[in-house]
Amino acid sequence: MLKALWTKIRNLSKLFIYVVIVPTTLSILYFGLIASPVYISESRFVVYSPSQHFSTSGLGSLLSGLGGSNSTSAAQTIHAYIESWDALMALQHTYDIRKIYSSSDIDIFNRFGGIFHPHHSFVKLLRYYQSMVTDNLDNTNGITKLKVRAYSAEDSRKINAFLLQKSQDIVNQLNATAREKAVHYAKNDVAIAEQKLRDATVALAAYRNRQAVFSPPAQSALQLGMVSKLQDQLITQRTQLDAIRAHAPKNPQLPVLKSSIQSLQGEIRAENAKVTGSKQSLASKDTEYERLSVNQLLAQKLLEAAVTSLEQARLTAQKQELYLETISRPNLPDAPQLPHRFEDILATLLISFIVWGILTILIAGVKEHHDR
Repeated sequence: MLKALWTKIRNLSKLFIYVVIVPTTLSILYFGLIASPVYISESRFVVYSPSQHFSTSGLGSLLSGLGGSNSTSAAQTIHAYIESWDALMALQHTYDIRKIYSSSDIDIFNRFGGIFHPHHSFVKLLRYYQSMVTDNLDNTNGITKLKVRAYSAEDSRKINAFLLQKSQDIVNQLNATAREKAVHYAKNDVAIAEQKLRDATVALAAYRNRQAVFSPPAQSALQLGMVSKLQDQLITQRTQLDAIRAHAPKNPQLPVLKSSIQSLQGEIRAENAKVTGSKQSLASKDTEYERLSVNQLLAQKLLEAAVTSLEQARLTAQKQELYLETISRPNLPDAPQLPHRFEDILATLLISFIVWGILTILIAGVKEHHDR
């Protein structure tokens, strides 16, 4: 039986052997015996902002409204990071990704450092890593699909989970940066207003100490109150003096009343002088005091306005914050998804037959043309 099979093979044309049998046999050997199984871990996430509006008619409708400009930009930033040198170095530091993809358990054609990936430099590893990790953003609904290929199920899952966590960190960093920028100028305004209020308060306190006065308006009111009481006493004693003069001109109390009246008049003049009429009076100190008081009040109002603006800036920044919502966590595949062994062998066979048929027709045409 083997002899008959060998005879049939020898009778086949060399073209058929080289174009169909050899490639198909090699594909059977490679896909059937050599090619290492590839495990794919997949996760899905969406980046959104609470300020974006969406309907509540199911998950698909909800996610369709999440593709705003800020969230899309954040998703593109995540995509750029996942393919970046920093992502590779972070993975290398945590999991030694070069060792994972250089394992001797991986076939020599696919492992890093093998026939098709002979280099061991990190520059070449970056290209290899980029071929094993893909993330695709669906612009219609904002969903990002992250796929990681590896040659063990656990490796694919842990690399996917690591990149998903890094994506969350990127969103947090973007929020922190945006929040800092949003409140930066408002914080400066608050600091300037606080300094102005401190300066105005210190200036007012220094003036009070220098002039030995607390509040000219309040102190003037007290002084005028005392003057009013002294004037009441003066009027009373003058009335008594007039009455005694009219009924008892020789009364011995007259000199006492006159002396008391003169004393009251002196006290009234002295108290009035404290309020007005001299450089040391409260009235002369009131102008500068009022100016300093107004400066302090204005500084206080400016500080209140600056604090309000800062709170508004914080609220606005909070409304514009981005969130990464994980739709599906990285799965642990229980079976390899690649290679498609039977399909790949069949595809090789079909392509070989097509190439063989084309070459046969071309050769026949050349021979027919030559015979003529």
